[in-house]
Amino acid sequence: MKKLQLPIFLAVLALLVLAVPGARGDSSAAVTNSGWYDHQIIQYKATAEVTSSPQAANLIAKGNIVYHIVDANGNTPAVQCAPLLAALPQDATSCNVLNRIPTDHGVTNQYNGGAWNLQIFHWKNGVAPTLLNKDDDITTAANAGLGSLEITSTLVRCPVIDFSSLR
Repeated sequence: MKKLQLPIFLAVLALLVLAVPGARGDSSAAVTNSGWYDHQIIQYKATAEVTSSPQAANLIAKGNIVYHIVDANGNTPAVQCAPLLAALPQDATSCNVLNRIPTDHGVTNQYNGGAWNLQIFHWKNGVAPTLLNKDDDITTAANAGLGSLEITSTLVRCPVIDFSSLR
C-alpha cells in the first residue's frame, strides 16, 4: 500500500481538526460542514476515527463512502470548494462528496448507517481539476485515468443535516 504523502496527511489532519470535538482544544460539538451529494450541496456534522485497516473501515461503513478530492500536489482544488463557500460561508468544508444519504432506498447500494469510509481521489499530474460533486463523477474520472482513488483506514461518522428535500 502506498504511504500517505505529507500533503494528503495534512488534508486528513485538517478534516480531523474540523470534525472531531475537542481536537482544536475546545469542548464544542462537531462543527457543521458542507459538501456534495448527487450534484447538490449538503450539510453534515462529522467526526472521524482511524480503524486498523482500509478493509476494516470499508466493512464498518457498509459501502458508504465519503470522497475527498485533491490535486496532484495534495491540495483540495479551489473549483471543488468555490460553490460551497459561496453558498454556505459560515460552514467549515472539506469539499467532500457523499455517495449515500439516509433517504436512499431501493437502490443497489442503499444507505447503510451513519459511517462512511474516507476515500481520496487524487487528480493526475498535468490534469486540470474540475468540480466532482457526485460519486459517479469521481468513479468515472478514476476509470478514465484522470486520477486515482485511495482507500484509507479512516472512518467518518457524519450525520447529514436537513436532507429530506434531497430525495
